[in-house]
Amino acid sequence: MKAGEASNDDFLALLIESNRKDIQEYGNKKNVGLSIEEVIEECRIFYFAGKETTSVLLAWTMVVLSMHSNWQMQAREEVLQVFGNNNPEFDVLSHLKNCEYLFAPGK
Repeated sequence: MKAGEASNDDFLALLIESNRKDIQEYGNKKNVGLSIEEVIEECRIFYFAGKETTSVLLAWTMVVLSMHSNWQMQAREEVLQVFGNNNPEFDVLSHLKNCEYLFAPGK
């Protein structure tokens, strides 16, 4: 990053770059910038918050599908129609129009 060769388009790179700029601007004072331990802790928090959010969303989706068997049937039919017996691929998820409608906020 110091040589300008690393990208700064991910969380860790942005955090380190921000920290480096703070230290450059305010000097290497005790309360300026983050220590390595603090950077690691920030990354842990970010990672686990993302995992928890995703798991809660998936759990809630299963609850809603179990409460509405007609939605479950429509979603299952569409997934089988789009993917068949193949493994789902991320770039094909946008083809699930019925699922998008069923799970859109306010539906």
